[in-house]
Amino acid sequence: MKTLYEYSQLCCIVEVLILGLALLRIGNDKIQSIHWLKRAKWAIFFVLVIVGMLTSIQYIFNTSSNNQTLDIALNISSLCFSTIIIYLAFVPLAIDVYVTRSRLLSTCLVFAVCILLVWLALPLNRSVSNILIVASLSIYFVELVRIILVFLYNYKTLTNQNRQAGNEEDPRYTCLKRIMNCIILLSLFALIYIFLVMISVKFRAIYNFAMLLVWAYLFVTLVNLIIDYNPVAEEVNEISTPTEEETAAHFSQDGLTHRVDQWIASGSYRIQGITMVQVAEQLSTNRIRLSRFINARYECSFNTWLNQLRVEDAKRHLLSSPNLSIDKISLKVGFASKSHFMSVFKSVEGMTPGKWRDSHLQ
Repeated sequence: MKTLYEYSQLCCIVEVLILGLALLRIGNDKIQSIHWLKRAKWAIFFVLVIVGMLTSIQYIFNTSSNNQTLDIALNISSLCFSTIIIYLAFVPLAIDVYVTRSRLLSTCLVFAVCILLVWLALPLNRSVSNILIVASLSIYFVELVRIILVFLYNYKTLTNQNRQAGNEEDPRYTCLKRIMNCIILLSLFALIYIFLVMISVKFRAIYNFAMLLVWAYLFVTLVNLIIDYNPVAEEVNEISTPTEEETAAHFSQDGLTHRVDQWIASGSYRIQGITMVQVAEQLSTNRIRLSRFINARYECSFNTWLNQLRVEDAKRHLLSSPNLSIDKISLKVGFASKSHFMSVFKSVEGMTPGKWRDSHLQ
C-alpha cells in the first residue's frame, strides 16, 4: 500500500514530465531570435528535469522508508539546484551590472554549502544529522530572502526608470515580476519544509503537493509570456542601423528629420513621463517609424536618446546657472527624481552633475 508521501512524489513526477515535454514543443519558432526569452524557457525546462530526476530516485528506491536522511537530502538538493538555475537565468533581467562573476560565484557557493551539509549528514547519527539539515535549510532560506530583496529592489528601480523615461512596459519586466512571485513561493515552501522536515513523512507530503503549484506556476508563467509576447516590439529595439544614404531616403522625404529637429528645439523632451507613442503622435508618425529613425540617426534606443537630450540640457543649466540646485535642474529638464537624474548623468558623463559642474567652472 503506497503512502500519501509516495503518491505526492508520483504526482510530481507525472507533472514535471508532462510540463517538460510540453515546453519542448511550445514557442520554438516564435522565440528563436529572442535570447532572453529562450534562456528563460530552457532554464525552467532544466528545473523540471532536475526535479523529475531527483523525485524519481526518491520514488523508485523508496527513500522515505529506507533512508529518511537521504530522502531529505534529495529534497533539499532539488530546491537548491532549482533556485540556482532560476537565479542565473533571471537575475540578469533584473539588472546587468549586478551580475558580476564574484556575486554569481558567492551565491552558487552558498547553495553548494547547503547541499554539502545535508549530504554530510547521511552517515551521522540522527541528532547530529538533524542539526546539519536544519542548518542547511536555514542558510538556504536566508540566501533566498536575499535574492528576493535583490529582485524587488532592481525590479522597482528599473520599472521606475522606464516609466520616468516615458517608455512602454518592457515584456522582460513582466517576466521578471512573475518569476519574482515564483521565488517568493519557493521561499514560503522552503520555510514550511524547515518546520515539517523533522515531523512525520505524512506531513512532508503536504510540502510536495504545495511544490506542484510552484512548478505549474512556472510553466504557466512562461507559456503566457510566449503567447502574449509581441515580436514587433523587440524588432523595434533590435533593428540594425541603416546607412546614411538609407536614412536620408527613408526619413527626409516626409520631413520627419525636420519635425524631430523642431521638436527638440521646442524642448518637448522636458515633459515628464512622455512616451514614444506620444512623441510619435506629436511628430505625425507612428511608434515603429520613430524608433527606426532614432536608431538610424542617433544609433540608440528611444530611452537613451531622451536621456541624452535631457543630460545635454542639464549641462547647459549647470554652467549657465551655477547657483541652481541639482534637484531643480533634474526637474527642469524632465527627470521625475533627482536620484534618476544622478544615475543617468553619471552613466553618460562618468561623474556626478556636481563634480561635472565644478570641473567645468574652474
